Amino acid sequence: MKKLNFLLVLTILLATCRQVHEGGGPASGGEAITGCRALMDSMATLRGGLKIPQYFLADNPAKQGGEFEVMQYFGVLDHLSMKPGYALDYVYHYDGMGGYPLLYAYPASQPPYATEADLEAAGEKTNYQDYIQTDDTPESYFQFVLLALKGNQFYLDWHANYNDTQVVCDKTDVNDIIASLDGSFGYRISLGARVRATLLRGVGPSVVVGEQTIEVRLVTFTKWGGFYLTTYSISRSSPHTIQDVQEKNLIPYECGIMF
Repeated sequence: MKKLNFLLVLTILLATCRQVHEGGGPASGGEAITGCRALMDSMATLRGGLKIPQYFLADNPAKQGGEFEVMQYFGVLDHLSMKPGYALDYVYHYDGMGGYPLLYAYPASQPPYATEADLEAAGEKTNYQDYIQTDDTPESYFQFVLLALKGNQFYLDWHANYNDTQVVCDKTDVNDIIASLDGSFGYRISLGARVRATLLRGVGPSVVVGEQTIEVRLVTFTKWGGFYLTTYSISRSSPHTIQDVQEKNLIPYECGIMF
């Protein structure tokens, strides 16, 4: 009887998974981005070993020199650049719930702002994405989304660590994520979710280029939600604005950890 019940559950899971992914993988359609893995590895190397400077963990903290420099991103995101005459930087936001960097664009002829209060006082708290240029290739729009999604994932303190979304490049990423959900951090992933994740296919990012709008399709994962199919709609003309974000929860998962 137990064997029959297990087979019945497995059959239901397989049928459900086929229904979810019928007609292609989650991010299928458009042009596949083949350089995803190299980009993720380079981003990880660039920010590897970063520790929050202790002087950031104070009210209205100021930079003192030697902190991570976000302009280094453009050495990795090589299809992006700042608009001529502008640079990218950040100030650090810290409050009783944690801390995180706030990215901003500023005229390169001026010194960057030292604190969040300085930035707000100058009225320069603008959307830095308005100053990002692409080279109009599919790779550039993927990199544009990558910067928007992961550009501020460093020096995260306390509640800011909920910002853990990662981009799934291939099936190896899926397998590695599943293997990591072994109960060492939060709840162990359920058998049903494990089976469904194993059967995911076509998970790599893709880009659909239209005359006026670009669609970037990603499979992402967060320990506070699970696997998602996320579709970004971006204006092709400059400034490139993320006009819409659609999410479909492919495989729910909650680690149960509360900061």
